[in-house]
Amino acid sequence: MTTPLALAIVAVFVQVALTLWAIVAMGRKRLASLKRRDTQFGDIALDPMNFSQDVRAWQNNAHNQFETPILLYAGVGLAAALGAANWGVAIGAVLYAVSRIVHRVIHVGSNHLPTRFRVFLIGLLGLALLWVALGVELLLA
Repeated sequence: MTTPLALAIVAVFVQVALTLWAIVAMGRKRLASLKRRDTQFGDIALDPMNFSQDVRAWQNNAHNQFETPILLYAGVGLAAALGAANWGVAIGAVLYAVSRIVHRVIHVGSNHLPTRFRVFLIGLLGLALLWVALGVELLLA
């Protein structure tokens, strides 16, 4: 049987893999733009936001993997360190990680903002569940 902590840790590994995937994909898009000469080195020497709009979407998504995921890492880390992982922590972590995958697909695909925002909110709901469940577990301990 899978434990809540094991499931939460799987969600962390999924998020780390997503982050690495985003970084590699961004790098490939940047290199392709430079090879096609759509972007010159001088254009980006001081500001990588001078890449074309299609490359910036991939850059923004890679940078996005360093914003709210810190709350996943901190929450699961605390739950593990304090022995306070429960099913709320696990389900919140998994909900968040899955939402991040869907968010990425939308962000670098259609980038339909209303849909992307709804998926972002689902991820925030997952984080809120994780942290509320962790807080309740610690209060009851």
